Amino acid sequence: MSSPHPTNEQILTALEKSGFLFEQEIATALENNGFHVETSWPYLDQDTKKSREIDLRAVKTFLHNEELKIQVFAEILVECKDSSSPFVFLERQKNKRELTASRPKEYVFPRKTYRKNVSDNSFKEVPAFAHLGLASSHYYFNEPSKTTQFSKVVRKGSDWVANHEGIYDSLFLPIAKALDARVKSLPSSGQTGDWRIVWLFFPVVVLRDHLMTLTVTGQDKCLTEKGRITFVRNLDSDILKGDYLVDFVTSEYLQSYIDNDVGKFASAVAELGLSSPSLLRGDDV
Repeated sequence: MSSPHPTNEQILTALEKSGFLFEQEIATALENNGFHVETSWPYLDQDTKKSREIDLRAVKTFLHNEELKIQVFAEILVECKDSSSPFVFLERQKNKRELTASRPKEYVFPRKTYRKNVSDNSFKEVPAFAHLGLASSHYYFNEPSKTTQFSKVVRKGSDWVANHEGIYDSLFLPIAKALDARVKSLPSSGQTGDWRIVWLFFPVVVLRDHLMTLTVTGQDKCLTEKGRITFVRNLDSDILKGDYLVDFVTSEYLQSYIDNDVGKFASAVAELGLSSPSLLRGDDV
């Protein structure tokens, strides 16, 4: 007769399968890198008017200068997926517009746009990210390729199939909504009294492993293991509009992501605040 209670081993196995332990593992890694972490962070879903949550919200200060009155924060919004199913992204070269476009909504600056003089009597409005020349410091905008679609490869009977159903709604849409909620909760101008605040958001899906790109060149197909894949998708609904950038990262690559992707970009913005404070503050506009 079987026991009415699970063994300790069965309890641990159940918790591991639930994904809760994986979330705690990622939370600990972020805390070890100086981030303040909140688990099960709630936000209001503007579509349903119901409270939803993402797995983790992690914030770190990269600059707090009392004299210049400038702050730079990096905030990572995390969904964790402890899945054994491979995620495969279709990859191709960026077009000319994508190589030069630089209006990411994930980064909030003291000014949304800056004036650039065209002639003595005219000017044009330039998005903050472009005006500040930050594309050269950003991991995605330095990459010549993009990903256009993705699917999860799952077992169906004795076969493996590429499953597209529901993965955008279950992965991409919630984190885009969480980002939108966070941006709207900030001061609209990035200004609080004399202070000028830069808030850099990094929406990310952390996978256990099995993250790949598929590049098709003529008849050749090449699968490549990746540590990070940045996926940009245009959304057009009553609530979400424009391009949304979400990073997909394996747990093994997470430290490199924190150091070399998030860290280097946030540090470059902080350094700009110290070297050219009036430029970042927008005082010269």
